[in-house]
Amino acid sequence: MGRLARYWAVALLLSILAQVHPAAAGRLEEIRARGLLVVGVKNEYPPFGMLDGQGRIVGLEPDLAADIARRLHVKLRLVAVDTADRMQKLAEGSVDLLIATVGDTAKRRHLADLIEPDYYASGVNIMLPRSRKIRDWTELRGQTVCSTQGAYFNRPMARRYLLDLRLYNGTRDAKLALRQGRCAGWLYDDVAIEAALASPEWRGYAMPLPSLLLSPWAMVIHRGRDGADFDRMIGDAIAEWHRTGFLIALGRKWHLKPNPFLEREHQLWTARGGDGAYLCRRRADGRWPVKCRNQALLGAAETGGLYSLGLRIRELTGLDFSILYDGYDRGEFLYGLLVSLALVAACVFGTLLTAALGAVLLDAGIPPVSRLARGVATASRMTPPLLQIYVVVFGIGAVTARWGLTLNAFAAAAACLSLYAGAASAEALFEAAAVIRHSRPSFRISFANLPPVFRLAYQPVVAALVNIVKATGMASTVAVPELINSTTAIVAERGNALVMMNTLMVAYFLMVVLVMRLFKRLHRRIAADVAG
Repeated sequence: MGRLARYWAVALLLSILAQVHPAAAGRLEEIRARGLLVVGVKNEYPPFGMLDGQGRIVGLEPDLAADIARRLHVKLRLVAVDTADRMQKLAEGSVDLLIATVGDTAKRRHLADLIEPDYYASGVNIMLPRSRKIRDWTELRGQTVCSTQGAYFNRPMARRYLLDLRLYNGTRDAKLALRQGRCAGWLYDDVAIEAALASPEWRGYAMPLPSLLLSPWAMVIHRGRDGADFDRMIGDAIAEWHRTGFLIALGRKWHLKPNPFLEREHQLWTARGGDGAYLCRRRADGRWPVKCRNQALLGAAETGGLYSLGLRIRELTGLDFSILYDGYDRGEFLYGLLVSLALVAACVFGTLLTAALGAVLLDAGIPPVSRLARGVATASRMTPPLLQIYVVVFGIGAVTARWGLTLNAFAAAAACLSLYAGAASAEALFEAAAVIRHSRPSFRISFANLPPVFRLAYQPVVAALVNIVKATGMASTVAVPELINSTTAIVAERGNALVMMNTLMVAYFLMVVLVMRLFKRLHRRIAADVAG
């Protein structure tokens, strides 16, 4: 009887637990049986979630929660959450669903179920006084900018654009500092800035620059409970919102500017195939097609081509070649490579031109001209090129800025690097001319007789060119978007320093090899012409 009593006690306990937290029932069935949907939303993030005059939570995301409750034919309870506690409230079961500006990231997908498709997207931007006519992010380099502590974009934005960030505990303090003139602008989420600009108190401010570091938002449910049916129901609702333009209409209702993400998603989810069916429709396994999902978070088995190769390498080795599978990173890297190649070409041309002109002036036989040329050459050779760049961009640039003239960082870096390498090359050419004068005492360097001089000075000139090719990375310090600049931006966002630094090393090695081969061919041609 004792054993039978224990069996009955265990059965009774399991029965009670099943009623409180039914194992067999899906999450969707539980919500319907309860007749109540509990959704976590923000109440201090207008217009996505805020308190109205009666203390009720209203906004775009509460409207989405209301639509889901309507589809389920249940009542709705909104629970206020913030960035710090929203995932905790979901984990402890205080809410069934989060619609609280949650960025769709790989890390969060390990913690909870993020529902596809994403329903919104935001990026980082800056609020500036309207009096500041800023047209490009690079024009903010070196300036003091207000931001909030712990923001994901602080480090990448500071590194990429050399911003001097002044960090505050919250947005209220950061905006107050901007109003008091303690910083040039307020760096924050673009939708929050947009909401602030809608207020009369910020009438004298604007958001003139394009948003960066775009991050899609996802709705979230608890991973530990059976939520496949709930996930599917919400995913279907979001897909319908994209198709019908419901999300775009809500944006207009809450006075948001047109969101490029919503426009793209609307076009994507309304596209039809030759059979008239939507291209973005669930497959037999219940998943959405690859092209309709967040490309940055897909696995190798779900993709093809470069995407699959990059993801497969990451999954097998842990090496994150994001420039293969991520279109944004690849575009940043390729653009940086093109800028670096242009910078190399400009520096090589500038070095040769400076060397030729400097050598002609050094060997002119006119004492005042030669002394002046030697003084400039010596100062250029003895001053580190990085210091020259800083003096020109931040020193002279600060003076010209008072007259409304902004120095181009690319041109300034190319000029300083060319002057540095050109001065050394001019000295090498001058010394080569001295050798020639042993057999031809009347020889003077001119643009017409440079080939034999260059032939004798080939090794030091090419050495200077190789060094300046490697030194072009210094342009990243003044926010020129070249290879080092784009690589460090990717590393700051991805954390894949090992992969990107080695890729950077290979890229510079190939550029040096290219320059050496070109000048080796040029040297052979000059030697043949001189011999002829």
